[in-house]
Amino acid sequence: MTKLIAETAWHHEGDFKFMRDLVDNICQNTSAHVVKMHITMDLDSYMSKDHESYETIRSWMLTEEQWTHLINIVRNSNKELMLLLNDESAIKFASKHDPEMVELHSVCLNVPRLQQAILKYIDPATKIVIGVGGCSVSEIDLAIKKFHDRNLVLMFGFQNYPTKYQDVNLLKIRKIQKRYPQHEFGYADHTAWNEKNNEMITLMVASNDMNYVEKHLTIKYGEERCDYSAAISFDQFNQLFQKLEILNQLNGNGSLKLNIAEEKYSKFGPMKMAAVAIRNLKIGDTFLENSVDFIRTSQVTNISQVEIIESYGKIINRNITKGEVLKKECFSENEN
Repeated sequence: MTKLIAETAWHHEGDFKFMRDLVDNICQNTSAHVVKMHITMDLDSYMSKDHESYETIRSWMLTEEQWTHLINIVRNSNKELMLLLNDESAIKFASKHDPEMVELHSVCLNVPRLQQAILKYIDPATKIVIGVGGCSVSEIDLAIKKFHDRNLVLMFGFQNYPTKYQDVNLLKIRKIQKRYPQHEFGYADHTAWNEKNNEMITLMVASNDMNYVEKHLTIKYGEERCDYSAAISFDQFNQLFQKLEILNQLNGNGSLKLNIAEEKYSKFGPMKMAAVAIRNLKIGDTFLENSVDFIRTSQVTNISQVEIIESYGKIINRNITKGEVLKKECFSENEN
């Protein structure tokens, strides 16, 4: 099953009321399975003062009390909670709220102090999402080794806002999936909000065994603010949810056994060619290859083409008329 994640990121730009309204609307008016929020508590351990975004991010910081309020909105909605954590203080804070998922972003995938804090403070039952977009295989290998005893989700997608579909590289994604078949996978989609093929691109990637699909969501569709370039509307989000539900049903359960519809289709006789005697056979005859031919007929049989071939050399235990469909009960278990 593919679950849909509603991503909020820094879209709030420090406006708590905006963020509260966004989270509240996601919880009340979307079919999202998971609500995702980015939490930074100690900016100086995440970003140097000489970084061009430092002052902007500092002005956007929310308080612990505000984050708790937002988390409670999610909890009261019965949706799952996913927290992307940028520093050790944020990790400690998150541990108090038992999120179903925590994420270590690709920009800090192999920072030892953050990895160690997650292992120390985050419940072992919590899924750890590691961002692998824009990461080398060696980087991914090292992170998986560090979290080898935890439930991992490898999250593809990278923030070059907006992502051009030519840069998604599905063939590479499939190779990475084959390299780590024991883990779950997700796709963080950053396709442009006004890309006419937005939904199709998301669904195409989701169909590649993605357990999670993440989309930015906005209540100010097309308005220029942080992350707006990849943020879709509530209507688009809910339409995507409906399409993912179809995809989930389309995927099925993976069983190699025939389902009811396949069994109805594959009846030997009306649909698949059935084994028909091409001459009269008597009790005690040895069943040989030249005793039978295959043809579609109105008669229904309970024996497959494979089982007929495996029956060569068995003894006939009843008289069979030329043109009669053969059945399992025509044969003895003994062979000559």
